[in-house]
Amino acid sequence: MTAGEAERDHAPLRRDAARNVEKISTAAAAAFAERGLEVTMADVADRAGVGVGTVYRRFGDKHGLITALFEDKVHEVAEIAEAAKDRGGPTEAFVELLVRCNELLAANKGLRQLLLSTDGDFEPRADALARLIAVVDGLVADAKHAGWLRDSFASSDFPILLVAVQAVRDLGGDAHPEIWRRTLQVLVDGIRSDSRKPIDMATPPALSEEQTQSLMRDHKR
Repeated sequence: MTAGEAERDHAPLRRDAARNVEKISTAAAAAFAERGLEVTMADVADRAGVGVGTVYRRFGDKHGLITALFEDKVHEVAEIAEAAKDRGGPTEAFVELLVRCNELLAANKGLRQLLLSTDGDFEPRADALARLIAVVDGLVADAKHAGWLRDSFASSDFPILLVAVQAVRDLGGDAHPEIWRRTLQVLVDGIRSDSRKPIDMATPPALSEEQTQSLMRDHKR
């Protein structure tokens, strides 16, 4: 067999492998977004239509699969931040970043669990985080320079805001999936240097007292 014949024999396998990786990544992303980190490798395999052994061969284990997916999401958040900075002024860019990041997290249960968890087993690569941190640092500095953001606000406060807002997203559950937007509005009003100038963030109405009590009772169960 010539080298060319050997290459042709292996080419279909390489294409199949690439297709399997794409199918597994797509299936895993959807499964983790819907059901969170309790999804198993077998669940991913069933959803992707491949054998569970194929999932392990391509990603090593669940840790490797989740880490790969999370890294992609961190880069996606960084791209959102970069796009926001390019489109508008410092105020608009900072607010857009907050809203878009929280929308991304609110739609993805697995990503919320990764962010809110105190378990450090699943972490994105340092270069992915460094890219995001650099953009956030720039947007915070620009918003302060424009006089919109309080001087006391630090870049390190940004991930804390995300954690706080997404905790409310989990609290709201399926019954009140948009209630986190009110929390974000309250937080944004608190970090602005002049809270007298309202910003329209498509905030939903407040819950009734009865709804709030029901939500808190369900949360304690």
